Amino acid sequence: MNNHQKVGGVAALIDAATFVFGMVMFFLVLAPVGYDSIDGDLLQNVAFLAENQAIIYMWHLIIYVIFGSFLVILALALHARLQTGAPAMTRTATAFGLIWAGLVIASGMVANIGASIVVELYANDPTQAV
Repeated sequence: MNNHQKVGGVAALIDAATFVFGMVMFFLVLAPVGYDSIDGDLLQNVAFLAENQAIIYMWHLIIYVIFGSFLVILALALHARLQTGAPAMTRTATAFGLIWAGLVIASGMVANIGASIVVELYANDPTQAV
């Protein structure tokens, strides 16, 4: 087993752990209070966000930014592993993996920046924050 496979395996395990963390956090902490619920009270969601901004920031950081960062490593490790068997397919899959990773990281950053702006608005005008 070469170094690319080991690093890729660790990256895959870390990505899996971020998924598990994200689901546990959502179902045990966020869903019971109605956060991120389309049917829920939006003002209640904003109030929860304002009170728990650090938790939400950490959640977004882990499930988006950390996941996406290790997805880059995983995509490149898979590329190294599979390029001899199907080079064209591997290049295509790697390109999509890297694009996906970039979009996931960007989504997490936008979510965190957007959340901080909503919290600032909430302090001045809660209805505007909604």
